[in-house]
Amino acid sequence: MSLKTEAQVVKASLDIVPTLIEHLEQDRIILLPMDTLYGLVVHGGRPKAIAALRALKQLGQEQPLTILTRGDRVREVAVLNASAERMISHFPCPVTMIVEANPQLNPEITQGFSTIFIACPDRFIYDLIGAIPFPLVCAGARVGTEPITHFDAAMRYFSDRVSLIVRGERSHYGRRGTLIDFTLESPTIMNFGPISVDDLRPLLPEIILPSHLMK
Repeated sequence: MSLKTEAQVVKASLDIVPTLIEHLEQDRIILLPMDTLYGLVVHGGRPKAIAALRALKQLGQEQPLTILTRGDRVREVAVLNASAERMISHFPCPVTMIVEANPQLNPEITQGFSTIFIACPDRFIYDLIGAIPFPLVCAGARVGTEPITHFDAAMRYFSDRVSLIVRGERSHYGRRGTLIDFTLESPTIMNFGPISVDDLRPLLPEIILPSHLMK
């Protein structure tokens, strides 16, 4: 019989980057605090790690994962049009973008699809992206429909399911980011989140709401 081990806990700061890299390069799953909700994160270049993340989240092959990225790293993973370039120039921001995938991207991430999700919800994640030399693949931490938004819940539900948990503040927004599809004729809000269509219009005057989201 094997005994489950409890996750290592470290406090959120850039000093922990070497520790994060060590865990990620061993195909382990780590749990990071974010302004939206806590995120389960793996090395985006490791098929075994991506498969472990899908298994933990019980995701089918058709269900998307998100890549954490920012403007100066995005070309490693995505191809952006002009509207998407404008949006990512305002990262960090609680917005998730649907964009065209870089054709060279790890097929374990794309699963045959031509598009990917990219996000960078806060400054801590933005700085980590700049310090870690490989793509970070992420899925939101939830238990059933309950989002994990604070450290105590992260420890309660994931301390024996991940190798490392980063202790941070309670998630500022406590929900997923606003989802925008930039692969359509005009950028289109697909799900509401912390950033509203009125917030986005000064940056993206061409943005639209699909009929099912209009009141």
